[in-house]
Amino acid sequence: MNNKQEQEYLKLKEQNEKHKQRCKNNYYKNHEENLQKHAKARQDEEYKLMMKKYRESEAGIKSARISCWKQMGVISDDYDVLYTKYKETTQCEECNVELVEGNKGKNKKTLDHDHKTGAFRNIVCCSCNVKRGNDDRGVVRKTKAQYNENRKWKRWEQDFRLKWDLKKAFNSFK
Repeated sequence: MNNKQEQEYLKLKEQNEKHKQRCKNNYYKNHEENLQKHAKARQDEEYKLMMKKYRESEAGIKSARISCWKQMGVISDDYDVLYTKYKETTQCEECNVELVEGNKGKNKKTLDHDHKTGAFRNIVCCSCNVKRGNDDRGVVRKTKAQYNENRKWKRWEQDFRLKWDLKKAFNSFK
């Protein structure tokens, strides 16, 4: 770099630093005020009504469902196509039972995905989704009696370990 180019570079760098500093100062000066202004706007009844209408609209429902999928770790190239498939599916792709909308019941519609990779697999009923999840984790299906007996032994083991650890701790103080 020659001397003239170096001077231009330094001048631009200095202008950039001044601009950054002005932006920071403006942010810190107005930050509290902006937070209060937005909080006040959220308390406005008209805003609340508008947001309620949006959440009940098709766009709001779609946005909430896709956001939930993302939080659960579902990875997709095109969430719009995935949502369309979800809406159009009426039968479980595993057991062919008729799916229902909502949050209750064995036949509720769920989006099945691999928890390790996040890849979408199918739209299935809740029962099939749980079975697949257990299969993925290697959970062995047990009868209710076996499950409860196992829980009882696990509790006894935890109690024993806790008592043993406490006994060791008290003995170390002697």
